[in-house]
Order: sequence, then structure tokens, then C-alpha cells
Amino acid sequence: MKKVSEEVYKALSAEGAAVQKVRDLSIILLSDSRMLVIACDSNASIGEKPADYRRNTYEEVAVSALKVPFMEVLATGAEPLVVVDNLCVEMDGAGKRIIANMRQELRRHGFGERVQLTGSTEDNMSTTQTALGVTVIGMLEAERSRIGKTRPGDLVVCIGVPRSGIQESYSEFQRDVANIGTVKRLVETAFVHELLPIGSKGAAYEAEQLCKTAGLRFQEEAAPRIDTRVSAGSSTAVLCSVCPEDYPALEAAAGCPCCIIGKAQPERQGSTK
Repeated sequence: MKKVSEEVYKALSAEGAAVQKVRDLSIILLSDSRMLVIACDSNASIGEKPADYRRNTYEEVAVSALKVPFMEVLATGAEPLVVVDNLCVEMDGAGKRIIANMRQELRRHGFGERVQLTGSTEDNMSTTQTALGVTVIGMLEAERSRIGKTRPGDLVVCIGVPRSGIQESYSEFQRDVANIGTVKRLVETAFVHELLPIGSKGAAYEAEQLCKTAGLRFQEEAAPRIDTRVSAGSSTAVLCSVCPEDYPALEAAAGCPCCIIGKAQPERQGSTK
């Protein structure tokens, strides 16, 4: 049975290490071939309530809140099992709309019957601002793992256009915005080595994390076509690593604009990183 990656597996299987952090993920080793992968994210002051800083429909809020942790779990090669929505809003009204649209988004990408959706709402206090947290739990078989699988010489590619949602508005349903379906499609391909949704720190930061997990370093392109420092908001874009010869196949499969932002290189000799 293949291991997740030698470095990650050693950390997970160390004596007394029941739970380990890998990037933003919490991983619980169940055996040498199976583990739980857990990701979470929060969303606040975006919605339709009077005190919300940014006005947006609950249809959009539901998708934004769900997709970040869901994509993080899915990108590892894990099968998502449970979505926990902690809604700091009332059930009648905002809560029902958010839950209904989360269910709809799961069905849209083929997870309607495969994932248990559970959670809680705030029905004791009146709320004037929208807030919610989402946790996703998945089961990862070691032989399917994409963690730490980036290889020396791989291209690091941004799929989708990073947008913060504050400086630049967007809709979760735009063609150039990555979504759950983007990750699902790519994680099922043989030529994509590793996937990582981009967060608020930008593509360059996440590319460094992607390479570091595999014991490599990120070498950025001199002038990538996107701003690699801008926030990607609710993961409007994802990174993947592929062999250079597989880039045309990636473009054909991605369903979103692709931009090469750099390469994965071996650590410099004598590096202490």
C-alpha cells in the first residue's frame, strides 16, 4: 500500500501523534492505509442582514462558505463524508436559504447522495449580522492521496482567476471562477500530481506551501499573467502541479482559464529550510 508521502506519513505515524496539521488540514491517521481529513472555514459580515459589511445574496454566501473547506478536503484525494454548517443566523429565513443552497451546490457537483449535511442555527438571539462556519470531514485512502505528490520540474499552474471579492466583485457562477466541480474533475485525472485551493494569502504563498510539502521549492515565473499576491477570496482559483508535457491536457480538462505561475524545483544544496 502506497504511503501519503514519506515525510507526511512519518509525521502522522509518530508515537503519540493522533492528529497532525498539514497546511490548513487536520489529519487523523486511522491505519497505514486510511485517514480522516478535516478542513474548516468561516464567513462573516457578508449577506443580507442590516449590519453586514458586504451585501450579497444568501445563494452566493452559501456556495462561498461551502466550497473552501470542501475543495480543500477533495483536493487531497479524499472522499468527503460530512459537511457541518454552524449558522449564526435564525433557521426561518436566512438559515433555510443557506442550507437549501448548500444542498443544491452539493447536488450540482454529484455529492447530493454521498455527503451528510448537518449543523446548527441561532434561534435564541436576534442577529443583525450574518456569520457562519463550515467544517468538512473526508476519508482518505493512502493510495489515492495527492498530498506531497508534486515532483521536481513540475509546472505550478493557477486554474481560475484570483479575486478577493472586496477589491473586485465576482459571482461564484462565473466561468473563470474555480468551484467544487473544478477540483473534482482534476483530482480524478492521472496527470495532475497535486491540487491546492488558493486562499487569502494569494497564489505565490500557496505555491510555496505546495512545493514545501513535497520537499521542494517554488520558483516563480518572471512575469505571470495574474497577480500572485492578491487574495483569492473564497478560493476563486486553485493550484495544481503537472509535468510540462501534460499542460495541454490540463488546459483541456480544467474548465477554467489556466496560467503557469512557476515551477517546482529541488531545494538548493545546503539549504536549511
